[in-house]
Amino acid sequence: MSVKNIWIVSLFIIGLIGLVVVEGFINPKIAADEVRYEAEQNDPLTHDFIAVTPYQNAYMGNFSNLSHLNQNLPLHERLDGYELFPETFTAQIHYSLNTDEMDAVQLDRILVYNALANFVLIDNLEQIVYQLKDTRIVLGRELAQQWAGTELKSLQNVERWDDVVRQRLVEPAKAQDAFSQMVDQS
Repeated sequence: MSVKNIWIVSLFIIGLIGLVVVEGFINPKIAADEVRYEAEQNDPLTHDFIAVTPYQNAYMGNFSNLSHLNQNLPLHERLDGYELFPETFTAQIHYSLNTDEMDAVQLDRILVYNALANFVLIDNLEQIVYQLKDTRIVLGRELAQQWAGTELKSLQNVERWDDVVRQRLVEPAKAQDAFSQMVDQS
């Protein structure tokens, strides 16, 4: 066998080994990591808040921004449209979900988390209305700020967000308390 043929066979074997490593080990790991990350995005306790910070905006009337923000928050797979009411600085978010389709604590946790993310990242948003198939839930900025005990704008810092929001939603009783404190009864 000539030196040229030995090089060709050697390169072919190296390429084949590389292909096996990439297709057999690396790509499946990447795919599993992507699936795990996507699953984490559906839970407020593991959601990546940094991923939604680019949607910070001064105006709730920026429909594209509001839409992209909510498409990157938990429960995004059940989104069913939006309505904006600029005269009252209100965003109505529709979900194709009945309240009995999900654990009540988890639903409370998600709605509080999503509302706070909207209030923190959209400066002039005063109210969020969640329209589910069987109920309508209204959460207000003032009540959210009272619950947080701090200026909502300060929660744009990820560490502060984790301390003030995420950690307070871990315990089921605290998540339900947060929900009841933020729901606007008026």
